Amino acid sequence: MGDFLQEPTRIGCLVAPLSAIAGFVVTALLCAALGFSAYTSTIAGLIGAAVAVAGALKTLKSSKGGN
Repeated sequence: MGDFLQEPTRIGCLVAPLSAIAGFVVTALLCAALGFSAYTSTIAGLIGAAVAVAGALKTLKSSKGGN
């Protein structure tokens, strides 16, 4: 029972890929819903993915979750 309540030690390995996927999908779908072209939505999605990764890594680094 004690093992179940312990915090995972390697959760940081999923932060960057999951935040990149989420940032891309959310930003691209928002741009598409607003009526932008596919090219513009894709570029905005890539920028959204980069911003999401940067924010996630900054949060992970400040909370010492990667160690």
